[in-house]
Amino acid sequence: MWDWLKPREIVETRTRDDLVGATIVRVTETTTRIGRGPAPKLPDFVVAVDVETTGVAPDDRIVSLGAIWLATASLAEGCFPVSYIHLVFDPGKKSHPKAAQIHGFDDWTLRHQEPFASYAARIREFLHAGDVIVAHNADFDLGFINRELAIAGQPPIAKPICCTMEGYRALGLNGSASLSSVCFEMGLHRKGTIHGALEDAWLALMVYLWLHGYEHCKPFSACGQHLELFNLRPAPPRPERALPRRKRKNEAEKSWLPQEMGGSNTRSRTRGDPVEKRSGSMLG
Repeated sequence: MWDWLKPREIVETRTRDDLVGATIVRVTETTTRIGRGPAPKLPDFVVAVDVETTGVAPDDRIVSLGAIWLATASLAEGCFPVSYIHLVFDPGKKSHPKAAQIHGFDDWTLRHQEPFASYAARIREFLHAGDVIVAHNADFDLGFINRELAIAGQPPIAKPICCTMEGYRALGLNGSASLSSVCFEMGLHRKGTIHGALEDAWLALMVYLWLHGYEHCKPFSACGQHLELFNLRPAPPRPERALPRRKRKNEAEKSWLPQEMGGSNTRSRTRGDPVEKRSGSMLG
């Protein structure tokens, strides 16, 4: 997908007419330089997505998801009319301490949220509104999303996936290809130390546009003041005693997973979609 970004040898030929005495002589010059091919046309509609999780192990779960839909025709006018979703879930398990430091949600708050399965069908519908789905380290994000969809009895994502981490690496530059590092190269950065799913989806979208030669990328802080989680439920006061252990649901969930994902399901199933979806917009 990113072959046009890879440095390559470009041969350029120029022809000119020189006057030699009384004779006009046509001279052809050939030069060679290292460059990149022209960027392809952007798809009409792009969806960027990011998830925060309880950890990185195969049995970890999604804590929050942010996704942004963009109509790329608007970029010619220098604006960003977008729609987005920003959701938090009860992952059904406690986060790894390092993961909790990254996403910023404590276990007590997460215990009082709805599970991913309650929103699965609408999330899949939103992601499928794009001609391509963009993520930074897409194997991680889409791997978790497809696993949660399988648990909820939903089909996997069936749209082209574009990984901006792979795109940056195709440039052949030294240094880290993490989202923070790439954004630093672009002059962008996160608002704080917490990784918000919607903010990271926005930054991944900016990296995608930057890789395609778009020079007017905006920081997340310029997107407005109404970017909070759509579905965050207030938690009651935390008890002073230690929280009770969560009930193990892994075996029940595995019955919904296909065999290639470590489960026991050998046929597809579907569940209802009981949840209303909220949407929003950010105007540039």
